[in-house]
Amino acid sequence: MKKTIGILILIIGLIGCSQSQKKTSIPISQKIKGNWKTEYFKTNWKETAYVFTFQDSTCSYLYPWGQFSKYWIDGDTLNIKERTRKRGNNISGGKIVYQFLIDSITNEILFLKPLSNKTKELFRSEKEQNLELIKLLKIKEKRDWKIERIGFYSTGCFGSCPSMYLEIDSIGNLLFNGKYYTEKEGLYSGALSTKELETIKSEINTIQLDSLKKMYSANWTDDQTWGISIKTRDKTYESSAYGFNKEPIELRILFHRLMELYKNVELKKDTTIVNDFQFKEFQFKGYPLPPPPPPLNEKE
Repeated sequence: MKKTIGILILIIGLIGCSQSQKKTSIPISQKIKGNWKTEYFKTNWKETAYVFTFQDSTCSYLYPWGQFSKYWIDGDTLNIKERTRKRGNNISGGKIVYQFLIDSITNEILFLKPLSNKTKELFRSEKEQNLELIKLLKIKEKRDWKIERIGFYSTGCFGSCPSMYLEIDSIGNLLFNGKYYTEKEGLYSGALSTKELETIKSEINTIQLDSLKKMYSANWTDDQTWGISIKTRDKTYESSAYGFNKEPIELRILFHRLMELYKNVELKKDTTIVNDFQFKEFQFKGYPLPPPPPPLNEKE
């Protein structure tokens, strides 16, 4: 009798544990949030990595550039809408839905399998034409940098690259100066949501700021430069990248986030902020002020 009671207690305990695990299991839609990258691989032009970043409903895929895209998950299928591209009044893209099977996912590793033919075509470069399963590693925070202020600039290029300068303070107040080829030109002010600010801080925390070079440069010309200045409680760190090739992936992801930020924040035209930018020298590194004219020779 005692043996039977013991067995019953064991069975009830196992059932209880099983139900508890089911209740606390994290859905895929939560697990996938964050930034992921592949190992580096070589292409004809450079060594690079694929990058996927996921927020609540938007993401970037393959490379951190351009408009963020909508994504959604149906069962174990990841759907990503093709990013739109805007040049002047012309808008292209945004029609294809790329589909991936979420083969497996943990807190550390994500395996994606391209499903549709359009999705497989994304990976048909010389080096990746046989890629059937994409292994992505979760990018994790390394430090808590106690960030007080962020400055960011992007320069022009041989084309229509958006050129801007912005600063963000510790509570998310945003000062923005759209210079050329931005959707908003001129001086604007606004405020980030708590979630937007925490996302930026989290991405900074994935970067070893004290190991960054002052400048990363690609081996080609006519490209754009992005620069960052991050003031922490103890020190201010600066770095820039030309051509988006040599810098750490984590820095490139942050650049992309800041480049697209002004499109997703409610801004108001505000010419009064012209003297409110605090990184007085840094803000002109992308577009240095011209030297003063030489003094006029006095007539004898």
